[in-house]
Amino acid sequence: MPLLRCPLSKFLAALLLPLALAAAQNPAARITGRVLNPITQEYVRNAEVSIPGKNLTTYTANDGTYVLTGVPAGEITLQVTYTGYQTGTARLSVGTGTSATQDFELQPTATGTAPGAVVRLDQFIVSSEREGNAKAIMEQRAALNVKSVVASDNFGDVTGGNIGEFIKYLPGVVMDYVDSDARTARIGGLSPVYTGVSVDGMSMASAPSASFGGSSRQFEFEQASINGIESIEISKTTTASMDADAPAGRINLRSRSAFDRKSREVTATLSLTGNEYSWALGKTPGPYDRDDYKVRPGFVFSYAEAFQGRFGVQLSLAGNTVGTEQAGVTHTYAQVANRGPVINQIAFRDAPKLSNRASFTLNTDYKVSPRLSVGLRTSGSHFDDGTNLRQIAFLVNPAQVTPESSVTAFTALPTTNANTRVQYTTSRRNKVNTTVTYVPKLEYKRDDLTLTLGGGYSRSRTSYEQMTEGYFQAVTHRLTRMGFTASRSAPTATDWMLAQTSGLPWNDVANYNRGDAFTNNISATPQSARHQVWVGYVDFKRQLQLAGLPVQLLAGMKRKLSVYDLEKNGALQWTYVGAAGSMTDPGTRLPVSARVPYDARTGGNVVFLNIPMADPYETFRRFQTNSGHFLPNLQQNHVNQYYSSRSVKERIDAGYVEGNGRIGALRLNLGARVERTTTIGKTIDLLPPAQVRAAGYTPGTTAFLDHQYRYGSRGENEGDYENLFLSGGAKYAFTRNLHLQLAASQSIGRPSYGNVAGVITIDEANQTVRVPNPDLQPETSDKFFASVQYYLEPAGTLSVSGFRLAVRNMGTANRPVTAAEAGYGDDPEYAAFTFLRPANATGTIELDGVEIEYSQQLVFLPRAFQGLSIFGSLSRTAASQRLEGHVPKSANGGLRYGTQRWNAQLRCTWQAPRFNSATATEELWQYERIMFDFSGGYRFNRNYELTISGRNLLNEPIRTYSNTPGLLRAYNRYGASWTMGIRGRW
Repeated sequence: MPLLRCPLSKFLAALLLPLALAAAQNPAARITGRVLNPITQEYVRNAEVSIPGKNLTTYTANDGTYVLTGVPAGEITLQVTYTGYQTGTARLSVGTGTSATQDFELQPTATGTAPGAVVRLDQFIVSSEREGNAKAIMEQRAALNVKSVVASDNFGDVTGGNIGEFIKYLPGVVMDYVDSDARTARIGGLSPVYTGVSVDGMSMASAPSASFGGSSRQFEFEQASINGIESIEISKTTTASMDADAPAGRINLRSRSAFDRKSREVTATLSLTGNEYSWALGKTPGPYDRDDYKVRPGFVFSYAEAFQGRFGVQLSLAGNTVGTEQAGVTHTYAQVANRGPVINQIAFRDAPKLSNRASFTLNTDYKVSPRLSVGLRTSGSHFDDGTNLRQIAFLVNPAQVTPESSVTAFTALPTTNANTRVQYTTSRRNKVNTTVTYVPKLEYKRDDLTLTLGGGYSRSRTSYEQMTEGYFQAVTHRLTRMGFTASRSAPTATDWMLAQTSGLPWNDVANYNRGDAFTNNISATPQSARHQVWVGYVDFKRQLQLAGLPVQLLAGMKRKLSVYDLEKNGALQWTYVGAAGSMTDPGTRLPVSARVPYDARTGGNVVFLNIPMADPYETFRRFQTNSGHFLPNLQQNHVNQYYSSRSVKERIDAGYVEGNGRIGALRLNLGARVERTTTIGKTIDLLPPAQVRAAGYTPGTTAFLDHQYRYGSRGENEGDYENLFLSGGAKYAFTRNLHLQLAASQSIGRPSYGNVAGVITIDEANQTVRVPNPDLQPETSDKFFASVQYYLEPAGTLSVSGFRLAVRNMGTANRPVTAAEAGYGDDPEYAAFTFLRPANATGTIELDGVEIEYSQQLVFLPRAFQGLSIFGSLSRTAASQRLEGHVPKSANGGLRYGTQRWNAQLRCTWQAPRFNSATATEELWQYERIMFDFSGGYRFNRNYELTISGRNLLNEPIRTYSNTPGLLRAYNRYGASWTMGIRGRW
């Protein structure tokens, strides 16, 4: 069903109707209380509180409290149920229009006890896995939208603390790795731009890779830490109270609260992390220009306490450094008529790095009165990822590859130019991200009414720095007019054996940059972007009886302002000519360094060739003392340094109404949401070159560029659109543990920032102008989900789900428009130009999927095996047309075993081959990948334990192939990372 348009003002006025209906006081009785888990000393949310035989059921809130309304007067039995615990009951008498209070303490279910038997708490072994599973199951039971939940301690400690390493074990989720980092999440196989991410419901700012292109709306998980996160929720359908901007699904990070607990808790962990390629405890060369430690310490500290039940503090601090290797080889093929694929480049890379991550969360809650409470959630993270990529590339024009050559053995003939060459390039850069999020909330409860005022501010800034850190990003030198041979054992192998057959020796730096000059062999790419999000909202919730049925009515209004600033972007380039003023002069040599050993970890002999490696640090020091030895790319440097910034401001005004009800074993949800989006893009409106020349400026000068770019003045272009979203769901309980769930929701995918406020480019030769499109409309989607769920005691589940997602207008393409449509109708200088701007694609793409999930603690086995549990999921999706990056099949699973003293779990993820991209001559695919992780621990006593975790145990590479699986395109290894620590809990 297509999304509808509805005036926002009329819709917001309609919000008053359900609140007015709810205003009448219900004369029936009400019961309030709180549910505590005495084992963990935590107040539990989503415990089911009901009156057997009556159509009255509710679920506990985040702080364990509940309100049951519409209770008939007289003697009643109150019941509380929670997965893995005995059903609690209480008898009490209530009068008409009165209130009663009844608290509960959960009692554990233990294997081997008779029904109703009392279990002594000091004999019950608390399992973090069991508690985490129970929380997740109760969260899913209570939800009327399709939701998957995982507790942050469910998989033990994870090396590096990247949240992506947790999320990848949820059904239907696949993490996209950029080298060794779990960067973005795909839900249902779709691109990460269709996934929303929030913390405690507040949209998190993200400045992904300081870019402004198609990925500008995706969230990168390197900027977030698992520290301070209690659980992770993935909503695969949404309700009306949720933002409607995530067609694939929404990931919410739920932080810990001091009011979750009854008593004080302090934990501290000290750890060491290393990689299989660098186990030395002392300093060794690299990864940068000095000796450094590769096995690094880390820590986690948390403190939680509620003072007299009124003021609560939850503080978490964490920091770690992970050293990682990134090494491999990439092949480039040319498709030659009558010959097939011919290798024209082999590029070996060795890119060691250190990733530093620090994070904090500080959550405070204060109960001003029994009815009024205020809270502030604060979180922040700092991520500094430094890579020292060194690449040795062997290049040849296909015409110089001998006819008898193949993709496993070839001869590259020399030329009198640079067509056949060996080239070394360094790529040294630091990615730095700082993100902070504040989420204040005020909540007022009176009888059956809850009023919440809240909002938040989130800021994320990503930058790539080089020159400010004392080095150039890229430094290149090359040896030309030479020949070589190369051979390997198979088309999918990496064990290249290379030998020089002619030309100056390639192991002598004096021979580089001699035969053929080239430009821009020195560069830096300082980039930075900042994303800020402001949110304010008001929510109303009311419990009441309508026609004798319990109904929960919700309504709210929200304003969200998002500002994305691309502060700087683009390469600064120089050509190194030395004191002689000539690159090819024998005295003009780039400084080299062999301090950091080179190993592409591919086999073969490249590591023994002694190719001289240019030094980006010493080259930059030469630049500081003798800048005249470097010829700048004046025009490009000037534009990129002063005129590469642009920004987009987006305001979203929203309102919603939602109702939840119950008729016996059937629970229902229905809601509607309206969002009005206003977008203002700010970019530089270029003048046509002819007009600049007519103004008297000389082409090729900075003055010409300044005038053409209007001295940095940026114009504003505004666009807007409005959408109505419908959502709903139903859940029917055939038995307590067997449920059928149906859900549907609508959402949109907003245009990328680059399409809304990108760069204006003028091609005077071809008389074309490319402009952004602030009026670009969003992609719209409908999602339908059906699921059968069977809950296994004490804490497990078996579910089979199917969904269909229909996305309209997916993707964009540049299409011709008139000068007037592009905003240049009154400019005679553009009369003969063709204008191109992004436009929505047409048609609908349908994505069908099936998900199977299973988890169970095998407590029915003999006592020695009762600590065994298993989990796993399988996902299959099929699109109506081929999508780049779509993952059609994925699976994850694991095996756990624990006793009173120790625990261990082995986990794995698998994803099928995927289509990545296509050109006129090549389809690029990624091979299937299976990764194994491990975590475990040994408990010395109730306060101290040893922990260990490992990531990518078998050093599974990322591999791609060209056209067919039998032709390897790229192969990269990263090594297994291990963390060992000591944890104390008091």
